Amino acid sequence: MQGELFTSEWGVRNDVQHLIDPLNELLPAMGMVKNANKNKWLEKFRKAQNVTYDIFNNGLCNRGRELKVLGLKKYDLPLPDRYFNGNWDRIEFIVSEAMAPIIQNAAKEQGIV
Repeated sequence: MQGELFTSEWGVRNDVQHLIDPLNELLPAMGMVKNANKNKWLEKFRKAQNVTYDIFNNGLCNRGRELKVLGLKKYDLPLPDRYFNGNWDRIEFIVSEAMAPIIQNAAKEQGIV
């Protein structure tokens, strides 16, 4: 079952993958979304994507403080360090479970689903 739900798209489950492109089209090239108070889930999606990118691209070196947008703490993720290579399958599972409701709520808020 796990293979059916998960992709290698940086912690995005297959069941919400189709919502990513329509949501990304609504995001600005830089900065916050317009009317962030009215579009709170879209703004949260934007922030969560940035953190997710940093997790998988930099091992969370740049956006550790922003991890709270996913409802996670750094110790929740088995990230690599000096003595441990990290457990990327586990990280992907944890991140995808945190991202799925953000994606779903942003899509509902924007009338995509």
